[in-house]
Amino acid sequence: MAVDASIAKLSLKQISDFFSRNPGTMRQECDGEAERITGVSVHPTPVQGGGSYTVIGGTLVVQFRSGEDALDLQFLGYIEQAYAGFVPERRSNGTLGKLHVYTMNDMGGISMYLARERLFRDDCHLLRQTLQDYARFFASAWHNTPAQMTCPSRESLSADYSSQLSQFSQGLPSRFRPTLEYLISRLPSLFADDWPLVPNHTDLLENNIHVDPDTGRITGICDWKDAEISPFGMSLGGLETMLGIWQWEDGWWYHANYQDLRVVFWTAFWSAMGSVSEEQKERVEVARLVSLFLAYGFEWDKDGNKVPASEGPGLKHLDAVVLDNVAGFFPRGSRPSQAV
Repeated sequence: MAVDASIAKLSLKQISDFFSRNPGTMRQECDGEAERITGVSVHPTPVQGGGSYTVIGGTLVVQFRSGEDALDLQFLGYIEQAYAGFVPERRSNGTLGKLHVYTMNDMGGISMYLARERLFRDDCHLLRQTLQDYARFFASAWHNTPAQMTCPSRESLSADYSSQLSQFSQGLPSRFRPTLEYLISRLPSLFADDWPLVPNHTDLLENNIHVDPDTGRITGICDWKDAEISPFGMSLGGLETMLGIWQWEDGWWYHANYQDLRVVFWTAFWSAMGSVSEEQKERVEVARLVSLFLAYGFEWDKDGNKVPASEGPGLKHLDAVVLDNVAGFFPRGSRPSQAV
């Protein structure tokens, strides 16, 4: 499948930037080391990352990272257990100069960004399968997070989240205040001993979700470098990635049938979770909303300080996903369908 021109251009720039920041090792040396490891010729993966250089040869992917972007393989091992079947297995292959070398199995498929056209055909027929797999991905952490994983203090996490929500309550427009006051009142429930802390992906964008373009099945989730340990449900804001499309020229649009697609996800999610109470469902929703405020509620001022966002794209997104003010988030001439 041909690579989208904008992605190809971005990947070439990221590769160039990577070797500019790491002048001690040349790209040809990395390719040669990767071919030694895989035993076959290699080529760059279609989608690169900002902090690495990644190539594929046969069934193995080889990745090169600088010291500051080295991976915590013990933590990644816990992630592999928590999301078994969705995360590539990574291993260290030593160093090449000052670069750390890692191998992982090829997840297969292609990024959602490159599969858009096929996923969105026929009223998003294949995307419905993607959403069901996505639901099982999130629920997996509820069942499979290793008990031996070292977790940060619940008290310190709670204090940090409470401080940020208080900043939002004081600094964001008043239309968000009732929701924020509710979230602040329910926040302690996310840090109670009976609610799991799990590894949460913090960057669930289309390029980090790989799918089989023929079936819509998720083949893997990548880019776990900045994953964090936080309450279960804190990555569920990533659902919105599946319900619309970002276009450089137009910004964010929801699919016309986004409500139906949302129902597909939540039906599969509660089924994968198993027996959960209404109170536990409420905690999941609290975590989802908190994660959305943390993702879209801040901006940087001219002095480089992190402050509550002013009116703009971030708050427009919060209007849509938190307050359900979705007017203006559909392509011209499109009409949203109703959930059933």
